[in-house]
Amino acid sequence: MRRVPACALATLSLALIGSACAAAPPTQQPGPETTLTVWLMKESAPDNVIAELNQQFHTLHPNVQVKLTTLEWPGRDARWQAGMGSASPPDVLEMGNSDVLAYASGGKLTDLSAQDFENSDTWLQGLRDAGSFDGRLYGVPYYGGDRVVIYRKDLWQQAGLGDPPATLAELEADAARLTAANPATDFSALYFPGRYQYAALPFVLDAGGSIATRQNGKWTADLESSKSLTGLHKWADFVAKVSRAPADKDETSDVDALGSGRAAMIIDQGVNASAAAKKYPALGQQLGVFPMPGANGPMPVFLGGSNLVVPKASRQADLAAQWIRLLTGTQYEGLLGQSGLVPNSTGLSTFVSGVTAVELAAAGRSWFTPLSTRWSAVDNANVIQDMLQSIAAGKATVAEAAGAADTKIDELLNAPG
Repeated sequence: MRRVPACALATLSLALIGSACAAAPPTQQPGPETTLTVWLMKESAPDNVIAELNQQFHTLHPNVQVKLTTLEWPGRDARWQAGMGSASPPDVLEMGNSDVLAYASGGKLTDLSAQDFENSDTWLQGLRDAGSFDGRLYGVPYYGGDRVVIYRKDLWQQAGLGDPPATLAELEADAARLTAANPATDFSALYFPGRYQYAALPFVLDAGGSIATRQNGKWTADLESSKSLTGLHKWADFVAKVSRAPADKDETSDVDALGSGRAAMIIDQGVNASAAAKKYPALGQQLGVFPMPGANGPMPVFLGGSNLVVPKASRQADLAAQWIRLLTGTQYEGLLGQSGLVPNSTGLSTFVSGVTAVELAAAGRSWFTPLSTRWSAVDNANVIQDMLQSIAAGKATVAEAAGAADTKIDELLNAPG
């Protein structure tokens, strides 16, 4: 892994030491053998990055030992709940950004709004939103991951195409040339199955629409608003022009469509570019990536990833916040970016390259699902996917499908309990 030059690390370390020394005193004054318990998830930050951070933290706090535990993602919720209720609760937890809301709304996390975190003014919006509840910050953005267009350079060149498109109109024109060069009836210039919600909803956000909003404690679905309908119409028109993927399928087979030559492009998480090359070695160096273009620059992307939280049960909350401040600051976020994770700030572009650089550029316009504790009910009911399929299959107009989806979303988000 490429590393930040030693001189840069030294400079950043001095800056961080200064800010840490100016921090408020911990709730419990650390003495000999004080332990800070940190739980991170598997395949999070590289081990050497965390080891370096802990060494620096120990320099700042000589009487504090960091006890690190790495958890598997499956079964995490049971481990977190048991840990928070134990006699020795964790002080720092890494949570998937979709996990934070339930714990924050349940009063199990420490409000970190008053804390000062480096680069907070340029945090990725999707991660900031995922870590927030009722206007308060509970989960500090850690790292992200988003979807980009992954394309086959060989098919691109065979169609006589040059640089990746910068606008949606250019992408449609490129898709037309790819289709003309590949006349097979099952070929998609861009494989875009009907039920692919995380690639379809960005059209809604790009048009200025929204999924659902909350006012005075009540949620109102917004898919049949004029701007949202404009986005859905653009999505439907685009898919009809560029894709021959089934209307009743999701994105789970898109890598196979790309690898088998049935598609020249897919929209998928950046990490799947290397996964596709590994599964289809013949692709070799033939895969490239670019942000999905929208009306004005890259289209908004749904942002996955992780946030760092301090459980309410922590006995070292201030120390925990200081540890998080280090890990989420420029020095270590830069190292995370160099390791292939998308750093938490749009201001860290100099630390990333390749696919990660494209992901970070795309994440400059990022979004997250509506911040309702009942959004999982919408997901579990497949409301968005069913709406998209009905449009793509021609079973309902855009307005009809959006209206039916809004009715269901309103019902689920405002259900009692």
